[in-house]
Amino acid sequence: MTVSNDEPTTDEAVTVTPTVSLSSQKDGGFEITQVILTAPDQGRVDEADDLGVIGSGESIDVPLQTTFDTAGEKRLVVTVRGVRTDANGSTQKIGVIERPVYVSVSEPSSNPVTEPQLQITTDRAVAGSDVPVTVTVSNGDDNALTDLALRLESDGTVEDPTRVWPTLGARNMTTVEFNVQPENVGSNSLETTLEYNSGSHVTATQSMQVEPLREDVDLYAFALERNGSTVLQYRVTNRGNAPIDDVSISGQTNDTQLPSATIETVDATSAQTVTIPVNDALVGTAQIEAMYTVGDRTAQTGQSINITEPTATKSETGTNGEQSITTAGGLGGLPFAGVGIALIGLVSVGLVGYRQWDR
Repeated sequence: MTVSNDEPTTDEAVTVTPTVSLSSQKDGGFEITQVILTAPDQGRVDEADDLGVIGSGESIDVPLQTTFDTAGEKRLVVTVRGVRTDANGSTQKIGVIERPVYVSVSEPSSNPVTEPQLQITTDRAVAGSDVPVTVTVSNGDDNALTDLALRLESDGTVEDPTRVWPTLGARNMTTVEFNVQPENVGSNSLETTLEYNSGSHVTATQSMQVEPLREDVDLYAFALERNGSTVLQYRVTNRGNAPIDDVSISGQTNDTQLPSATIETVDATSAQTVTIPVNDALVGTAQIEAMYTVGDRTAQTGQSINITEPTATKSETGTNGEQSITTAGGLGGLPFAGVGIALIGLVSVGLVGYRQWDR
């Protein structure tokens, strides 16, 4: 646990940053569902939800912030809630960890000089893949800041690293988003510097844990009969830890070229389905392929499938959030009860269930 200032004055922002680590050497992981900061007489003052899964030996920093209205000795409590899972993704137990933090708050001097505060927040970081980084600038002074220039530096590449704007009002705050592509696995440094009021500046740093890129993409195809018409469905499942972009799907059966389709993005641990009307019944062995970009490179995956006569589906199939071109879908089994395509080879998709627990 780290504290930005354990002797703050009243109304001064204090950042408490717990580092959550999984020391177990067993397979599986710990899904962090919630990290809460509570203060005396205030209850919850800050929290972060859905922070993802950390594996054995991995850790994550979770900055939380608060201020105090009165002086005195203060006892803060950080609570971490999560779910311990095994190698198959099954829930083993629910975990709740609490740790105290003590700060000594005093009254400010008669003429305080309140510097702006900077806070860095990151999403899950994967080497070679873009990760959004947010910097929050807080002006706790009674006067506006002028001529602001905010810069973010990293061990990796920062797109458009410097942002400028004319003013930030008194007792006000703003957030600035950056796009960072980390290059090295492990701990990466982030440093942000704010220049303001024609010469003054403040700096904040934070470490960012970067995972190795894990690519795991599957491609499926289904022929279905819907309301007397035949439709072809392509389903792209991304089990990796980074999104895939610019997905282009094509295929061919015997001497017939299958209709092609595109998907803009399939997020990590999610799936997308494309539904295309076809004029003729599709029967025979087909080769289907998907080209996509992941991180800074182009990749592809393919399947050999056997298309039989399409299976009829109920007329309401596809009305639950499905679009005629692109349908969002989660991880799991087949999206429709009737399936007219069998994959050559054995493909098993596990359902990973999870539940967020509070209190």
